[in-house]
Amino acid sequence: MGQDQSKLDTQRQQNKQSGASKLSRVLEDMKLLQTQEKSILVVERTDIVRSSLSYFKPKDCLNHPLEVAMRTNGVDEQYSDLGGPTREFFTLFFKELLRKQIDMFEGQTQGRNVFPVNNERAISGNLFLWLGKAIVLSLMSGGPGFPFLAPCVVSYIRERDYDHELSIGLVYNTVLRQLVKRINNAETPEQLDDAIESDTERHIDNCGWPRLQMITMENRLELTQTLLRWELIGKRTAALEQFRKGLNSLSFLERTSDIPEADEMLIQKNAEHETAKYLKTNLKRQIEKLNIRNEIEEKAKRFTLACLEMLTDAESTSMFHFITGMSSLPVDDMPLEVEFNRSDKNAKLPEAVTCIQRLCIPLGNDSQMEFYSSFHKALSLGKYGFGGKEL
Repeated sequence: MGQDQSKLDTQRQQNKQSGASKLSRVLEDMKLLQTQEKSILVVERTDIVRSSLSYFKPKDCLNHPLEVAMRTNGVDEQYSDLGGPTREFFTLFFKELLRKQIDMFEGQTQGRNVFPVNNERAISGNLFLWLGKAIVLSLMSGGPGFPFLAPCVVSYIRERDYDHELSIGLVYNTVLRQLVKRINNAETPEQLDDAIESDTERHIDNCGWPRLQMITMENRLELTQTLLRWELIGKRTAALEQFRKGLNSLSFLERTSDIPEADEMLIQKNAEHETAKYLKTNLKRQIEKLNIRNEIEEKAKRFTLACLEMLTDAESTSMFHFITGMSSLPVDDMPLEVEFNRSDKNAKLPEAVTCIQRLCIPLGNDSQMEFYSSFHKALSLGKYGFGGKEL
């Protein structure tokens, strides 16, 4: 598995370099559209946003090459026009717009994935539009991207399917997180009814679930997906649509639709080592707690623990994505769940219910090597989502 992963990593690195070159060519082509005279933006360091935001209001602001001059308390800073002040400006500008007090995004205090919020003042003031334009201009000017967004947000902006990227671990509303957990942990219809009745904030009524459709043990995962879709995307569409319009300035989104490296300019990514450490620590804890009924389950438990020890950081990150649907660490401590696949004892491949972060350990493998190979196959070729069905 380690050698195979090494080959995969080499291929990915080559693809990444090719994609980066393609993205560079696209940005160079876009710079050819900057046919108007150079603009010099003077930015007050003590008030970054207010002194610069109006620059992005004109429709043709991206058609001007940009040079930034910084000043502090009204005193101009000395600089050489080598792009340094421009890159520094965009870095500080994006950081300021992420501040909680600005109220354009939530999640930044945790330093993880952020989501636009439907702040009426920001939307009516076109702040998301201007931010999108600023991101494009920054990339054209050799500056930073905006690598803070959740993958499902980028997929929505890109008009791709995002259901497989929804997860309770991305939800910042603690009341909703508790509701989803109660619904999915219910073991009887009566417990499910109690969970639904605890929805005092009427999340179920507002998420788009059909009013006349009963909620049952059989369709509760569908309800969970509906709740997550509304919370993470649906209630933010006004901000997201404006953000998309800004990001498509000079047709940036269209020009980069087939370049994954362009997404990396927008998506929050965490170090593989930290993700691997988080996964192994939490999974081991849950595996040790499993209730063992027979020798087959004892063997599967032993195989799983041995498999975890052998995983590289890259493989652990793949397993984390397999279980949670996320490429980065959760907002806060999110318990991973583990159970044996007792409903299909002959199954050889692991399954996962991503919306509640549950790994189903297969019981049909006769040897540790066969068990290890089953995980390798699942991580390399497939991803399982709601209800353990291959997507």
